[in-house]
Amino acid sequence: MANKGNLFHVGPSPIILVTVQEWVVFNIVQSTLLLIPTWGIQPVSPPAHALAAHADRPLLLEELQPGIELITAERVLDSVYLATDNLFQWSYSSSSPTPGVPVKVIACCAKNITVRQQLVPIPSGSYTLARAFYNYEVLVTYADAAGHTATITLMSGPRWQRAFVSPGPGRLEVQVKVACSRIEITTPPAPKPGPALPYNPVRVWVWV
Repeated sequence: MANKGNLFHVGPSPIILVTVQEWVVFNIVQSTLLLIPTWGIQPVSPPAHALAAHADRPLLLEELQPGIELITAERVLDSVYLATDNLFQWSYSSSSPTPGVPVKVIACCAKNITVRQQLVPIPSGSYTLARAFYNYEVLVTYADAAGHTATITLMSGPRWQRAFVSPGPGRLEVQVKVACSRIEITTPPAPKPGPALPYNPVRVWVWV
């Protein structure tokens, strides 16, 4: 069997592009005690004439009574909000026959967000450096032309943000929220074919 002068070209694979928006909030909070007014139901003694009228059964009366309750609350001393984007790129591979080439993205969500925080004092004392180190996973579910679906997992890798906050007696609390903001399926343009390589015949001698 001979294959002479035949050229085979494989087109570029579709790419799923996912833009994820990250929100990081740095809060300096302090626990404090607060006295708040409350209203509670308290039993009261009924008047004598009411007791006489209901001598055959017990009579219970209740009324609202004002009071004061001591609670523990969190006071925010300082807060800084940051937002950024993270771009993910996934190329389709035809090594698995099902599902086929992605044509539609069905769902996208983030999960397994882990956060580590750090508060670093600055010698000047005017500000304190707050750091947030985090990572997460993005799950993308897509469908091919036949309606078969598959879910891919994209890893964010190490992510971090920092902000300057006012120094104080409070402690650092970091909140990280992640959401898919834009998803698209694109196919890069195929490279232009170059000139065909010259055909050089090879002679092979076989002795039997």
